[in-house]
Amino acid sequence: MSENRDSFDELCIQSPNGDSLLALINGKRGFLVIMNSENGSSRTSRNPDYSDDNDSTIEYQLSNGQVDEYPESWALPIELIRQALSDFEQNHTIPTYITWHIDD
Repeated sequence: MSENRDSFDELCIQSPNGDSLLALINGKRGFLVIMNSENGSSRTSRNPDYSDDNDSTIEYQLSNGQVDEYPESWALPIELIRQALSDFEQNHTIPTYITWHIDD
């Protein structure tokens, strides 16, 4: 499922300790990735309200122009994405109101 290519965005906030919060956005939805600078681990957002059992994906365009698809179940409303970015930038802590999945 894709939206207008003009609606793609990639935002990254880095905390003083080196951890980063990355947001990939497509229109009114996006998903988040926390990257831990110490051990290289990452966490990705999950939408606890997502109930569709199909394998739907959403396209996101990276800043280098590459287009990737990620599960729709990872996507959150843009308002929540922007709030998480703002809170991370101000507090330098992982937003606890986001449901996170620890990636292997």
